Amino acid sequence: MPTLEDQEYVALTRRGQDAERIAQLSWTAGGLAAAVMMSWAIAAKSPGHMIPVVFAIAIGFYGALRARQQVRWIAGYIEGFHEDQKGAQWFTRLRRLQNQPGYRTVGDWVTVSLANAGVVLALMLAWMYAGPAPRGDLMAGIATVCGVLFGFHSISETVRMAQTDGAAMWRKVSGELKEAPRTQRAASW
Repeated sequence: MPTLEDQEYVALTRRGQDAERIAQLSWTAGGLAAAVMMSWAIAAKSPGHMIPVVFAIAIGFYGALRARQQVRWIAGYIEGFHEDQKGAQWFTRLRRLQNQPGYRTVGDWVTVSLANAGVVLALMLAWMYAGPAPRGDLMAGIATVCGVLFGFHSISETVRMAQTDGAAMWRKVSGELKEAPRTQRAASW
């Protein structure tokens, strides 16, 4: 009969697989929605319709970003608490492989690049259609502000996520959990 630790390992790996699946679905759904809305905006030659395109790309990107973060936290937890010299060592060996010179991971930066390329395309089209449209400059300006904010935040979040060591964070909190005394909890509120 599997131990409780084996059951936790299996449950965590399943949860990681689900999070990876959610990341792919979020990214795909956001991209498809943005493509459909961009085609409508091109047909209408409307800069205001490019704003939802930027939001669709952002929503798909952030859904994928959060799911990837969850996968990394799960991988760090499994590496820190379930892998040992006798058992499975996938995450430990994967971390060692990623630290080798010449190892290139392109997944995060390809996603950021594609998302920002879609936003730049939407902004270019918004400014192209801004002239003849009523309040076109305003709508193109709003789309530009949203696009610039998304670009900055997407890059900074990806850099932050790449610098976070999930296994080290789990090791920091690996001590025994215990309940705080009642007076101490009431004072912290």
